[in-house]
Amino acid sequence: MTRNKTTRSDKQTYTIRRLFAEHDIDLELVDAGRTLYQSFIQAKDRTKKNVYYIKKGIKFNFNRKPRLAVIEVIQNDKDFWEVWVKQDNIHKKTGLEEDRPTLHRLDPDGHYEFGNIGVLSYSEHQQENAVHMMIIDTDNLTINSYPSITKTVEAEGIKQSKIDAVRAAKKEAEKK
Repeated sequence: MTRNKTTRSDKQTYTIRRLFAEHDIDLELVDAGRTLYQSFIQAKDRTKKNVYYIKKGIKFNFNRKPRLAVIEVIQNDKDFWEVWVKQDNIHKKTGLEEDRPTLHRLDPDGHYEFGNIGVLSYSEHQQENAVHMMIIDTDNLTINSYPSITKTVEAEGIKQSKIDAVRAAKKEAEKK
């Protein structure tokens, strides 16, 4: 006997399909709706769990239920939805994670709310706040440049916590 295993993605697709049918939204756009749903879930979680967001007081000001936030945005911000669908279609064509649409706050200190959200591809979003790093190895007399902290950690095998400690020490020194 085989057992059907329902994945989280399947459940999200079902939820969005049902909501789109209920609100007379084109069912051809369910995949785009599901990626937006996932982004809203992640955004809401960041505002509740991420220390940076908590310290800054950044809120998720859409419907507290992300599935209903999707409908709220589709119905009230047609331009945003159009751009989201366009980026989702690019992602479908290429299949590349770097082309996946992401939810972007226009003002990085602002809330997730109407007037402060946009769409970027995943790669654009990653690069927007990337910190370019240069590692100078005085033992081997080499200089390596990286486009982000993540790439530096991957290439150099340095722990993220060490980089964070150096950056914090630098900020402290600049204050004095």
